[in-house]
Amino acid sequence: MSNPTVQHEKVLVIVDRFPATGGSRIDKFVKLLPDFGVEPVVLSAKETDSPQAAELRKRIYPPELKTYQAGSLGWTYFTERFLVRGPGAKHYRLLALLSFPERAILVPDYMVRWIPLGMRHAAEIIEREGIRVVLTSSPSESVHLIGLRLKRKLGIRWVADFRDLWTEKRLLYRPATPLHDWLIRRLERWVFETADHIVANTPENADRYVRRFELPRDRISVIPNGFDRDDLERESASGKAFQVFRIGYAGSLDKHDFPWRIALGALKRLALEVGRDKIRFIHCGYLSHQVKAYLQIERMEDLVEVHGELPHANAMRLTADTEVRLLLLYENAYSDSIVPLKLYNYLIMNGPILAIAPEEGRTAAIIAETRMGVVVSAKRGVVAVYQQLRDFYHAWQRGELTVDPNLEEIARYDRHTQAMTLAGILRGR
Repeated sequence: MSNPTVQHEKVLVIVDRFPATGGSRIDKFVKLLPDFGVEPVVLSAKETDSPQAAELRKRIYPPELKTYQAGSLGWTYFTERFLVRGPGAKHYRLLALLSFPERAILVPDYMVRWIPLGMRHAAEIIEREGIRVVLTSSPSESVHLIGLRLKRKLGIRWVADFRDLWTEKRLLYRPATPLHDWLIRRLERWVFETADHIVANTPENADRYVRRFELPRDRISVIPNGFDRDDLERESASGKAFQVFRIGYAGSLDKHDFPWRIALGALKRLALEVGRDKIRFIHCGYLSHQVKAYLQIERMEDLVEVHGELPHANAMRLTADTEVRLLLLYENAYSDSIVPLKLYNYLIMNGPILAIAPEEGRTAAIIAETRMGVVVSAKRGVVAVYQQLRDFYHAWQRGELTVDPNLEEIARYDRHTQAMTLAGILRGR
């Protein structure tokens, strides 16, 4: 609840999807910013709305929150499906071909289709609501074109929030041709040079932006992702004693280059050693056909408890009720800058994190600094992950599966603290 004694500054928050899950970065900032003197007004793409999103808005946010939506011009189909597949995936080459016309026309990304109407709606909202500052948050990065247009046309103060890398993240950045690559990189530089302030989600990403775009340090801030204790405290985990060793994973299990095969291979190996009835993998989120096929081929379906896509708070509670939380991250040239969002949520759950991720970089540093788990590189293979899982299992059997959390370090990732920092940036302080 906002503080009625604080003079509120209105901010237009522009994002593709609102709310996403109820637990995303912008979902939480919109909820918490009023506590620190900032009143959000939200503009998002109409095409991303759904009955589930409407229910989340009703349940999480006060009725006085103003939300607007802008329609899209045209539609896409193949690009979204192409981007979530790696070169070794089924139908990758076919989807690359079928998505080419979309990727050739829609620059910088397929969500640019809502940007023209979004620009018009944003200007109308600013005039009607008396707004003096705009916050755009990506991905998708085309959303920043609205901020760019508003800055140039109206001279409004503009803060650009980057939840991830843009052209450096080759996992999802796949321009249609070298000419498209050149144009998108020009747009990227234009955004970074024009925004009044840039918000990065990790110190490593901030350093990349400073080097690439020669940004003054005082024009960029780091606000990491984080956790909201309310997600667990409203309804605590059951605390029930289980006779099965449960490994929790909250999120999509489908991303190419993620070491999910290593994780599932280690799980199967442990189950064969200690008994299939003693091990369960608890999954909340999207499960791809590729993973389902793998589970069937490896005869592992009985080891996996699938809960599907759930509201953020529900997934948090289910995952918190497991013994070990699994984290997956690819290893490539920019992995040192990447932190999966679920890591921050895992920090307020009891028990250790097992990360299959690079052993150096921001993800590993957070786990080490908070003393919340173990990182094993995918390069070490299935055996190394299995051995760590086995150690956790035997510690659990002895009643000794605990962590010694660094509570002071963990507190840095509280969403309330981060919302206060963002509010200061938006208010120009």
